[in-house]
Amino acid sequence: MQSRFGWGLSVSQWFIFLLANALALPIILGQAFGLDSAEIAGLMQRTLLLVGLSSLVQITLGHRYPVADGPAGSWAIVFVVMAYIGRDQGHEGGEILRLLAGGVLVAGVIMLVLGIARQTHRLLFLFTPLVTGCFMLLLVIQLSGVFVRGMVTDPQSGVMTIPVALIGLMVFTGGLLCSFSRHALVRTYAVLMGIVFGWGAFALFGLNAASTPSHDAMIQLPDLFAFGAPKLDLGMLVVAVLFSLLLISNQVAAVTAISTVVKGPQPSMKEALNRSSFASGISHIMAGGLSTIAVVPLPITAGFIQLTGDQRRAPFILACVLLAVVSLFPAAVDFLSLLPAPVANAALLAAFIKLVLLAFQLLTKYPLDQRSGTILGVTVLLGVGCMFLPSELYAHWPGLAQYLLGNGLLTGTLIALVMEQLWPKNSQLDTLD
Repeated sequence: MQSRFGWGLSVSQWFIFLLANALALPIILGQAFGLDSAEIAGLMQRTLLLVGLSSLVQITLGHRYPVADGPAGSWAIVFVVMAYIGRDQGHEGGEILRLLAGGVLVAGVIMLVLGIARQTHRLLFLFTPLVTGCFMLLLVIQLSGVFVRGMVTDPQSGVMTIPVALIGLMVFTGGLLCSFSRHALVRTYAVLMGIVFGWGAFALFGLNAASTPSHDAMIQLPDLFAFGAPKLDLGMLVVAVLFSLLLISNQVAAVTAISTVVKGPQPSMKEALNRSSFASGISHIMAGGLSTIAVVPLPITAGFIQLTGDQRRAPFILACVLLAVVSLFPAAVDFLSLLPAPVANAALLAAFIKLVLLAFQLLTKYPLDQRSGTILGVTVLLGVGCMFLPSELYAHWPGLAQYLLGNGLLTGTLIALVMEQLWPKNSQLDTLD
């Protein structure tokens, strides 16, 4: 009986972790593209279905680790930048989304072909511990602002309020304290307890004023190509090719991070990367067909496993199936969408602390000499700098430049890749003071 109860809690916690990573971005993107409430609900349904199916494909056909797939923050930035640029140029939101769907499909085909041909591992030489560490550090910096803002902002008014900020901080602090508990049960279900406490506090103080709409149909299948047939232009084609490199670095980061916290026999990086590329290609093609943001393996899962100590595959697989099935029930999707965004963001932010540690472990795997220290410094300065550039500053530039300047993660990772390959190791410049 206790074993079944423990399994139920573990599945519930994985389910909520998958859900928490998937809920925020559909709402943000829907607002950015000016979608109505019905279109946002459809976008959320398709995103939840994709997260469940993609995570399931990865653990069965891909890298085979219990790693949650979630909306790619790097793609999300491109989507948001394109939304504002397109709006300034007088384009409809649906038209821009068709162009983005085309780019996601191209990236999916590239990843799929590399995976089928088992050639993805040949690009491993590009993703040294320094490059992978830079990617993970930039990812943490870029998403931390999103999570902190979401943790303290009232989802109804869109402004920072003291009650919401206090509840968010309590969920964040409570998750951290529970992760250090002497009791294994408390450590294992720290995230779940934090989310339940936070959701209850929101309900107690009447902060979650939204209500669930009624639906005529009990089951609703997702729409394919909801905004029309995908489109493609030269700028988006180049971005899709560049993003294929970024997606490989994301996979390397995720597999590297998870392999450090999962115990027992593990596949080689070569094998895991080829299979992960194949699975990512499938998930990107599904994302293009479902007209939603692409998903990727989330390195933050390593932090979640360290926080909870739960690395079992079976509860994770059941949670993925459950999320995919639940997404077909509109009433259930509407209820899940009531999970307060500040609570979800606070719980995820607690898991991000472990990802910061993993990033610095990679960056310091080898001594930071003049060469590697300079690469790290240039990457952080220019990558983070691009994150703070206002979109109107480069709105008149060509499309490719807009994509690069609007995405500090992509820009910084490309800088680290180029400098790592062009600057030979053990050169005279390494020893300059």
